[in-house]
Parts: sequence; structure tokens; C-alpha cells
Amino acid sequence: MSAPVTEPSVSPEGTEVATVVRRGRAVLLWVLLLVVGGAVIAVAAGSPSPEEYLHPDGTGQGGTAALVTVLRDRGIDVRVAETSADAVRAAGDEAGSTIVLGNADLLTDTAARRLLRDSRGVDRIVVLDASARTLSLLGLDVSARGVAQEPGTADCTRPWVRPGDRVAPVLWMLVPGNGLRGASGCYPAPAPGRTTDPDALPPTGYAALDLPADGRHAAMTLVGFPDAATNRYVTDSANAGLLVRLLGASPRLVWYHPGIEDATDNPSQRDEGSVWPEWAGPALVLAGLAFVAFAVSRGRRLGRLVPEPLPVVVRATETTESRAELYRVADDRARAARILRHATLARLSRRLGLAPGAPLDALVDAVARATTMPPAQVDALLRDGPAPDEAGLVSLAQQLAHLEEKVARHD
Repeated sequence: MSAPVTEPSVSPEGTEVATVVRRGRAVLLWVLLLVVGGAVIAVAAGSPSPEEYLHPDGTGQGGTAALVTVLRDRGIDVRVAETSADAVRAAGDEAGSTIVLGNADLLTDTAARRLLRDSRGVDRIVVLDASARTLSLLGLDVSARGVAQEPGTADCTRPWVRPGDRVAPVLWMLVPGNGLRGASGCYPAPAPGRTTDPDALPPTGYAALDLPADGRHAAMTLVGFPDAATNRYVTDSANAGLLVRLLGASPRLVWYHPGIEDATDNPSQRDEGSVWPEWAGPALVLAGLAFVAFAVSRGRRLGRLVPEPLPVVVRATETTESRAELYRVADDRARAARILRHATLARLSRRLGLAPGAPLDALVDAVARATTMPPAQVDALLRDGPAPDEAGLVSLAQQLAHLEEKVARHD
């Protein structure tokens, strides 16, 4: 006589250890996701959005509301324009206006050409953020490079500069091309290896560059220290006084801050890159990798299945009664009727040998043949329809049960 076969048992201690390991792994995963999410948010918060940076109404660290307030207090008529057409219209055709181009992230080459072409009568155009992209869009023979060493004093004689003025921080050093005539630079950068003799080597670039008016554009001032105009740095060094003199030279100042509408109405005729900030791509990649890691960790089976004893045994009738009570409390008779019909359809399909998912019309015909009931009566009983009240729902359940019994007797 063979020995009885016994099922392998799992000790309570082993089950408890496995539960602790699973919970610890889940907690560690959520902590990792929180760290990654925090890093993404920090990167996003660290860079001002294209709409806020250098905006004349911006009160954050990247806005320029403080500078605009000072200009208005000095009697300057400051007007804000978000399209090149509005900027030209606000400046007018006669002298007495200065146009300042703030954040140019949303500027297109079409809008830039319109601005230069239609504003030749203004006193001056100030490009507050003369980055390489902005200079390329404007079609100027000037290049921009990063700052290797902060420039010293202005070392120039311009109406908006005072002796001893210093400016910080500087982002771009502007280098005029060989074909550019009449350009005058301020805040020169010392050449590498420069000696104590100021005339030993020529400067390699300027933090600000004045261009004379020509047939293509009005007089222009290119600025390589845009952050100096922001609320964060405007009170540092001589930033405030220098920028007030530069932007307040005319009685009217038109602050052109390109917006989405301008970029839509004036699409670029060449690919100048995305309007999304630079951190958007890496952030999306990082978020995607974090999601994939989360999905893999939650989806893979970590070892064999371990049987665990249920804390209590629940009878099927109690579960059915509990669900029925929930439907009754929610007064969801339509859903209860739909569940009853679907269960009857599944049982009738199996009993009559129909394929799963067979059309309702085919099932109605098969039931009518098996029970000799009229097809219309069978269709009305099996097809979804509202249950007017609880009595109607009870009647429906009884009719469905009776129908199943008739099909079973036919078999």
C-alpha cells in the first residue's frame, strides 16, 4: 500500500518574509520614482519658460517688470507687443521710438525680416538677448560665443554708458564680421594671454555692439547680457542705470516679446529647431525610462507562486447576495439586468454548441428552435433593455431561468 501523497506546506515565517520583501521592493520603487520625478521638476523649474523670460510684465526672477516700472516712472511710454506687426504699428513710421526685442525663443526668420524692413524709421532697435540663433534670424554679420572671462569696464564712448560702468552677468561675447562697417563695441573681452598692456592684443569680442543704420535696418544695439535686465540681476553692478539709459533714450519704448500667435502667423522658412526648451527632450526620455522600469518591475513574476491560506472562507451565495445588495443600494437595475442577460447568453451558447461571441440573432434562432418559442419573444427576453422597477427585475430573472430550463429539457 502506497504512502499518501501530501501537499508541500509553506511555513508562516517564509510567507511573512516574502511579504516583507515584496513590500520593501515596492517602497524602494516608489522612492526611486519620487526622486526621478523631483529631479525632472527641478530641471523644469530651473529654466524659465519662453513666455516668462524677459517678459515686461513678468514678476518672477526671469521677468523684467522692475526695469519696466522704472522706465515708466521716468515718463517713458512703454508698450508691449507680441507680434512683429503690432511692434511696427506701435512704433510708428517717424522718429521718437525705440524697439526692444526681448526673449526671441519664439521669433521666426519671417517675423525678424518684417521687423527690420518695416521699422527703418525708428530711433533704435535693441536686441536684448543677442544669442547666435537670434543673430542668424536677423541676418546680421555678427557671431556670438560664450564668455571665457568677464569683461571689465565699458571702454567706449556711447550715450548710454558712463565711465566705470560694469555689467554682470554676461552670457554672450559678440564678434563683428570682417564685412561689417561702422560697428562700435563696448565691454571688450580680453584676449587669451593678454598682458598688462591694454594695447598689446585686440579684444576678441564685446558684450554690447552698436551697429549704424543702413538700408536694411535702423540703428541697432546688440546686448550680450540679457540676464542683467531681469528682476534677479537688475540691481547688481551698474545694470539698472545702464539699461534705463539704453532703453529710455526715446520717449516711446515698444517692447517686442514674440508669442505663439506671432510664430503661428509668421512660420519660419527654414528649420531653426524646436520651440520647446532644451530640457524637454531629456526629461521626456527620463520619464519614459522610469515608466518602463516601473512597468517591468510590476509585470514580471518574481519566483514561483506561493499558496497562501485565506483568512476566511466566503461562500458563493454570500458573495452573490452582497453584490445584489450593492446593486440595490445603488439603484442600478439596468446594470443588474445586463449582467443577468449576459450570464444567460453565455450558458445558452455553451449548451447549444455555439461558438463564443456568436451573434445574438444566431443564438435567438437556436433557442427558438430548441424551445418552440416565437423568435420575437426570445429576442425581447435576451436583448438588453431597461428594467422599470425591482418587480420587473425579479420577473426578468425568473423568465431567464425558465428559458434555460426549457433549453435544458430539450437537450
